[in-house]
Amino acid sequence: MLWVCWPAVLTFVVRRIAYSIPVILLASILVFGFTRATTDPLARFTQTRDPNLIERERLRLGLDKPLYPVSLRASMPPFEMNPESQYGRWISEFARGDWGESFTTRRDVKTEIWDKFKNTVKLITWGIVLSALIAISIGVYSAARQYSLLDYAFTGLSFFGLSMPAFWFALMAIDVFSFRMTKWFGLSEPMFFSVGLHNAGQTGFIDFLRHLALPVMTLSVQLIAGWSRYQRSSMLDVMSSDYIRTARAKGVSRTKVLIKHGLRNALIPLLTVMAIDIGALFGGLIITEQIFSWPGMGQLFVASMQTGDTQILLPWLMVTATFIVMFNLLADVLYGVLDPRIRLS
Repeated sequence: MLWVCWPAVLTFVVRRIAYSIPVILLASILVFGFTRATTDPLARFTQTRDPNLIERERLRLGLDKPLYPVSLRASMPPFEMNPESQYGRWISEFARGDWGESFTTRRDVKTEIWDKFKNTVKLITWGIVLSALIAISIGVYSAARQYSLLDYAFTGLSFFGLSMPAFWFALMAIDVFSFRMTKWFGLSEPMFFSVGLHNAGQTGFIDFLRHLALPVMTLSVQLIAGWSRYQRSSMLDVMSSDYIRTARAKGVSRTKVLIKHGLRNALIPLLTVMAIDIGALFGGLIITEQIFSWPGMGQLFVASMQTGDTQILLPWLMVTATFIVMFNLLADVLYGVLDPRIRLS
């Protein structure tokens, strides 16, 4: 019965969450240190005529405090405790939800990031769903029809997709679908748009899909190419297992063997790759969002880097790091669902 597994599943999830907390804390320490080392929050005041402005801002932002609560000393004892520090102030405010105000837009940072976060999640969700469905279907078919004509075709296309730079494909897609097809078919407007979420004055779902198509296509090409190869390889390994041969000897239909016995177990290795890729996508859509002027997290990161807006950069990096850790945690949980033996490890 399914209910018998719930205590083991709950223990498994709690243990994985406990493992994730130190990782996020370590990420926060590294993120804060690297950001402080590479950006200067006071750089925007270098041209000011007020000689005291920089000092007032330095005190207001707490930049006069030590960077971390613990600092190394050359003399004994080796560590010095600092009750107040820049990191301690920032992490406590971040944990409370007080992310401050953007230096450039003067908007609340949490609101700014949340607005862009929603747009990036829309793009990722559509891209992941489409990529997963196509990649798994191709992988299962290629394993079931190994060395067939379509299997060779899918293999060749996957190598082409993996070797093709995303920015090049994006530019070619804009050229073909937004310009050339408009001329070829004599259309009054492009079939797919390449800028923003909606046209001016329009908010409909169809208009949104026409803007979404090219970014999702760009996002999906390499994902489908990579995931389909993993799925094919995993399916071939599973289909050569003893329990698959036993199921066939018992007269179980080929479709049932592929889906119920083969696909369920072959998904476990693919989940690892998918979890890592999805987490990386969240912070790696910078080029795609820039090319298509998609108002998401990638575009926000570029704008913040150009203006040195550390008020946005720090929460942005922490949200991205947390997103990656969460997807790896989700992958661990799904392992336990797909293979009960993993819950005991």
